Amino acid sequence: MIIKYRQEPVKIAGYEALLKRLPPTHPKRHAVKRSLNSAKAGFGGEERLDEAMEFFAPPYAHQIIRDFSLPAPFKIQVDTVVLTQSCVFLLEVKNITGKLQFKKNPSALHSVLADGKIMSYKSPVTQMNETTMRMYAFLKMLACRLPIISLIVIAHPSQIVEDAPHNTQVLSAGEVNYYLSKMKLAKPILSIEGLHRLGQAFLDAHRDYQPFPLAPKFQIEISEIETGVFCPRCLLVKMVRTHVAWECETCRLISRNAHSEALNDWFMLIKPSITTAECRDFIGLKNLDNAKHFLLKSGCKPVGSRRYRHYIREPLEK
Repeated sequence: MIIKYRQEPVKIAGYEALLKRLPPTHPKRHAVKRSLNSAKAGFGGEERLDEAMEFFAPPYAHQIIRDFSLPAPFKIQVDTVVLTQSCVFLLEVKNITGKLQFKKNPSALHSVLADGKIMSYKSPVTQMNETTMRMYAFLKMLACRLPIISLIVIAHPSQIVEDAPHNTQVLSAGEVNYYLSKMKLAKPILSIEGLHRLGQAFLDAHRDYQPFPLAPKFQIEISEIETGVFCPRCLLVKMVRTHVAWECETCRLISRNAHSEALNDWFMLIKPSITTAECRDFIGLKNLDNAKHFLLKSGCKPVGSRRYRHYIREPLEK
């Protein structure tokens, strides 16, 4: 039973917005592009696991939570959690090109590409060990004594894995369904009602991971980011403000709300608050009154006294 489904991570839209607003020759474009490709690959691998588990029907009661995240003090992110009456399965998916090599001393995951280039990543074993420890702390807070079993999932069977640790279970996505279905679980610790309560506790505690704002993480200054409203059809072409709408001079698209996307870009890229002056200058509105009206209409909440007033918005949903 799936009690939480997966959605595309908001960081993908953030990376795309940042690329859109960086000049073509900006030195950080490569790093942003690499992060975007990694995020897309990660999401693709997670979707691959979801497809492989579409007909998951083991002989035991279970609840599946896709893309589980907890904020501080736990700071947990798990691609897929499977709750049962006897244990908790944590599934971490890796979708990395090249020949994968698990390294020790220090722990790392190396990807050897076709041209011989080696890319190094944080060891998924170390990652899962840390996540398991934090998950035990979370379960302890819930007064739950279920043991945890961690699995590393390789998204595609074509990925070659070398030197996988003997004490770590590494499966391809296509193996997960059979592996979990045939596993003989220990005597149940939770009742069916207890399992449902645990699932609800996980859902209540979950908070969507928020990676914003992105520009400071790449050490990009506000002055380096292109302002204005970009055409939602042409993507890289700025629109011109007419009396009642925004118009693209390239494809002739006319839109009354194209500037809403620019406000989204501000919150994803720059900071979680905005003043009327910042809104006017970043979007390209005529005056402060127009900016104030737009912010309030967009659901932004005013904070602070008149002189120091700024506007905030609830985080974007995943």
